[in-house]
Amino acid sequence: MNRTSGVSVSFARDAAVATAVLAGLYGLGYGVQFQPLQLPTYLLVVGFDALEVAFGSAGAGYDVLFAAYLVGLGVVAAGVARVVRETSKATDLAWWRLGAAAALALVGVISLLFALFVLVSGVQFTPVLVAGGAGGALLGLSAWVGGVVRVAVRPTR
Repeated sequence: MNRTSGVSVSFARDAAVATAVLAGLYGLGYGVQFQPLQLPTYLLVVGFDALEVAFGSAGAGYDVLFAAYLVGLGVVAAGVARVVRETSKATDLAWWRLGAAAALALVGVISLLFALFVLVSGVQFTPVLVAGGAGGALLGLSAWVGGVVRVAVRPTR
């Protein structure tokens, strides 16, 4: 296999993993009735709503366009994972971890952008704290999944 083929396979794999993680985060809000776990679903919808404001209402095609939005975010996450993979010195990561970490990082960035928007508009301060905290937590989880931060979860021998 030549290098170009390997890169495109890993990019497609990362895009598929990231899209699956994003779809899982979206579905989490409907499957779990615990409000803190519903926040990523809300943030994904807020990100799509921002695109609707910029480009016009999705109307009857909302579901199809939202699915395309999740796939598009998955492709962006795969690009992030590719850059991280090329610059990282860690070679012991499982194949799925960078795609998943990039997806979590994208939702974290969306959360921080939402917090910044609410802060600038000066409406309320509580959503800024909630969205900022969620964004920080998602970025921290992304760093852990992506192997940037090592946390010992079991005792070493």
